[in-house]
Order: sequence, then structure tokens, then C-alpha cells
Amino acid sequence: MTTTIEELKPMFLRLKLAAMYEHAQEMLDDVETSSMSHMDLLKHLFEAEIARRDESALNRRIKQANCRYRDACMSGIDYSIDRGLNKAKLSQLGSCDWIRKHQNCIITGKTGCGKTWIAGALTNAACRAGLTARFYRLPLLLKELSKNRDLESETRRKMRELGRIDLLVLDDWGFGQLDAINRSDLLEIIESRCGNGSTMITSVMPVKAWAEYIQDPTYSDSILDRLVRNAHRIEMTGISMRSLEKYGAIDKNK
Repeated sequence: MTTTIEELKPMFLRLKLAAMYEHAQEMLDDVETSSMSHMDLLKHLFEAEIARRDESALNRRIKQANCRYRDACMSGIDYSIDRGLNKAKLSQLGSCDWIRKHQNCIITGKTGCGKTWIAGALTNAACRAGLTARFYRLPLLLKELSKNRDLESETRRKMRELGRIDLLVLDDWGFGQLDAINRSDLLEIIESRCGNGSTMITSVMPVKAWAEYIQDPTYSDSILDRLVRNAHRIEMTGISMRSLEKYGAIDKNK
């Protein structure tokens, strides 16, 4: 007696292969695919299930990264506007080898030149390469850590999380003032990632002014030594992209 696909459903469900079961039903109902050999049918089902799981994992990584520009991608970088971007250099960074080598990346430039969008494109490239990422505005992250200072277990949990991920993006470096707690937290974050993961910084502040931002020679030496020495540098120039009509500015002549 021939076994039917419906009889196999409990086994599919027990193995958590509900999507694979639905796909198998569709293939058996289709005239073209129903005539496949058993091995070809199994091969197609396994390939489809692997592709589905890979897509689900990618979407989960992108969601968890919490990137400000989730649609930013390497192919969407606008090189038509002079911003000091080196296409070959960005293409190299887009391969994510620097993340696998636990190197860092620093993107600096004036407000509106597209630093955060470029960082988003590199973050999404990392997610597509199977790497984990988290995107934070540094002022908000430090504020969150300060707020939980009295909850030692929560602070430890957050620091472990920040230390484990492959790529940590700290956007808006240099905004606001650092107090003693902020400096301590920032050093702990950078220290936990040194040699274990990659950190990407975006800042309107040039690197030469970072020591002044940190406001303590001991902390600045420790933080910058771990962060800057093995960092790829992107120094962006040009006008604010927000001043251009194609990026949302209103044409005052209309």
C-alpha cells in the first residue's frame, strides 16, 4: 500500500518541517514536479528548505541589527556626488573580511554627507555574509547603560551582548559630554571587543579631536589605542545630501 503525503504530515510537523510539508504537497499536486524521481524530489525539497531557513536567518539578523537604514546596500551607494568615497576601498570593505579579522572602521565627515547610510550598507553586508551586528547611537547606548548602573546583573548582561557580536556600530560618536561613568562604560565596551570583534564608528568629529571629547588622558589613550590603530578610515567630504532634491530637499524654485 502506497504511503500518502498526508500520512507523513505528523512526522513533518514533529521535525518542525511544516513549510517543507506544504512545499511537498504543492510539488506532488503539480504535473511537472510530481513525475520527478524520488531522489530529485528530495533534493529539491531539501534545497528549498535550506534556502527558506537561510532567508529567515538573514531577516532575523537584519532585524536584530536594528540598523537605521535597513534598505541601505553596497550597490546603492551614490558615487555620482563627490564625497571623497573610494569605490575600490568600499568594495573591499563590503566583502566583510575586515570584520572576520576583527578590524575596525571609522567614518568621519560633516553632517548630512551620508556617514550613517554608508555604515548601514556595510552593516547589512555583514548580515548577508552571515555575521551578527548591532547598530546603536552612542549617546543613547551610554544613557541606557548609565540608567541601569544600579542593576549590576543587567549591566553585565548588556556588556556580554555587546562583546559577543561580530560588528558593533556606534553612530554619532562625539555628541554630548562624557562623564566618568560614560568613560568607564565606553572603555569596557571597546576593551571587550578588542581582538574579539569589529567596531564601526561614525562621527562628525575628526579623529584628532577624539581625545578632547573623552576628556581624560588615561581613558583616551586606552580607548583610542584599541580602536584607531587597526581601523580602516573613510573621511567623507562634500555638501549635505539632504540639501539635494533627489534626497528629499524641496526645490525652492518650484
